[in-house]
This record gives sequence, structure tokens and C-alpha cells, in this order.
Amino acid sequence: MNVVIYPPTFDWNWMKQRPQHLMEQFSLHGFEVYYCNKTQSNTELSTALNSNLTIIHNQNYLIKKIIPRLKSQGKKIILWVSWPKLQSFLDEYWPDFIIYDYLDDFSIWKQYHKPMVSKSNIVITTSKLLQAQMEGEFPEKPSFLIPNGCHIDHFNTHAKSELPEEFRQLAGPIITYSGAWARWIDQELVNKIALTFEDALVAIIGKEFGTFVNRNIPNLKYLGYKPYHELPNYLQHSTVCIIPFLLGQITLATNPIKMYEYLASGKPVVSTDIPEARHIPSVHIGVDHESFLEKIRLILDQKIIFYEEEVYHWLASHTWEKRFEDISTILSTYRLAE
Repeated sequence: MNVVIYPPTFDWNWMKQRPQHLMEQFSLHGFEVYYCNKTQSNTELSTALNSNLTIIHNQNYLIKKIIPRLKSQGKKIILWVSWPKLQSFLDEYWPDFIIYDYLDDFSIWKQYHKPMVSKSNIVITTSKLLQAQMEGEFPEKPSFLIPNGCHIDHFNTHAKSELPEEFRQLAGPIITYSGAWARWIDQELVNKIALTFEDALVAIIGKEFGTFVNRNIPNLKYLGYKPYHELPNYLQHSTVCIIPFLLGQITLATNPIKMYEYLASGKPVVSTDIPEARHIPSVHIGVDHESFLEKIRLILDQKIIFYEEEVYHWLASHTWEKRFEDISTILSTYRLAE
């Protein structure tokens, strides 16, 4: 049995994203997985989530106790890294193979990007733009495109989930954004959506990072962060879901998980013109504010419908299970697949 270690980047229960999904898939397919929380504890050393997946709450315990035991058993350690700033600490894990999962094109990470690539055996990228960047800047480094995905069954239940309390007593449509509320959000556009569709609730779900949702528009409501198991309740009861990103270095390279989750919930999507949202069934592109608002209007007027069969056929090839299968194929060429 091979071992996968995800070094401390963010906590397991902090906004379930790509790393948690992929580490879960590794564990379900026979890999021994150690996911390291960023928050450290001297009282709780580890927590087992399943027979192969352990959350590490104390780095010293992992490095001084668990890793020596794993090495003595002759197990190969695969280090899966998504935060390039950790490149200085990788040797502490005694890795046999290092995978750099290149997720986002953050300028603040650029100084760590080259040494991280250099130390990695292979690089995984999440979008076509990031993959092209890797091939252009580091043609000698093996790199592979593995976009994001979703758990269809988690978001698509045969019967609608319980109506969230925040949606009760509402007569109009619900326009929902789910995800980080950060500087790459086009807040002017979101404000326009709320002011244009006054009979609708514009619901914002997620964590605020360095910027805040406008509290001065009555039908624009910040609902806060919702755990992964509660998120389907909100998406399933929405009318339309939005990706109101400003176009810039970060967003042009992003492959948004929310897009898959929106669609899996059975909801049409309106997005600004980010490359990874183009040519996706039931994802409608607004190239400017007016066309974004018009796409929402057409959906609310039922002049644009959700093509369920087409969407779920497309989603079937974009699950986390499928992503793991692609990763496993890559690892098998290095004799690392279980």
C-alpha cells in the first residue's frame, strides 16, 4: 500500500475543496492517506475518518512517529502539495514522489512557484491556461491537466432537501452565489443584480476574505458559510446560480468547483466570460453587465431552460471518481498506482 500525505495548507473542515475531495478518493481506492490540518493541537494528535484516511492535528507526531514507521515498512510516500510556499519543508516528509497540484495563478505565490516545480516529480494543473503556462515555462517537467469535479449524488437527490430557514417566507426567485467572497468578485455586478431584480433574493453563501458583501441593499443577503453537507439544501432551492468573477489573472486561470456543484444541483448557471465556463451545457456567459443581467432575466422568464439530460450526461465525465481514475492512470506510469 502506497501512502499519500497532504501537508498543512488548510483544515479539513474548512470549505471542502479539491484537496479534501482528492484525498478522500485516494483513501477509497486503497491508499493510506494523511491529511495534515493547518491548525495544530497538542492534545488531539489525529482523527481517523475511514480505515485509510487520517487527519493529522500535530505535525511532530506525523514526522517523528508515523513517517519513520511507514518508511520502516517499506512504503512509498507520495507528497501531494497545492501550496507552493511549502517547498522549503518538503524534505521533512521523506517523500519518494512529489506531486505539485497547481490550482491557482496567485501573483503572491510566484516567488515559490519555480522552486516548487523544480522539486516536484510531476505537476498537475486544473485549467487549460495553467497547463499551457506549465508547458511554456517548464517544458521539461511532466505536467497533466486534471480539472475539478463534483459528487453528483451529493447535490442531486431525487427529492428536494429541506427548505433552508433563510428561504422561507419568500415568494420570488432566488439567485445564489456560493464560494469565497474575495477581491475577484465583481461586486458592482452583484449589486446591479439585486437592484435589477427587486423581487428576487440574491443570496451570498461562503466566507468573506478581505472584502464584504454590501449590507445596504435589502434583497442582497449574506448568509455566511454553510458546511458542505448543508450546501445542497441552498442550491437545490435556488432559481439560478451565478459566477460573477472579475476577469483577471486569477479568474482567467480558474476552473470553478462551484460550476459543477451548481449544475449537479439542477440549476442553470450564469457566469462572466471566464474560459473554463465556456461551452458547458446550461452555463450561460455574460460578456458584460448588461448581457449577464439579460441571461438571468431570460432564465427567470423561463425563456432559457435547464437541459437536464445533457447536463447530467456531461457531469458523468466530471466526477471526483473520474478525476481519480485519470490521476491513477498517470501514477501507474511511475509504478505508484495502488
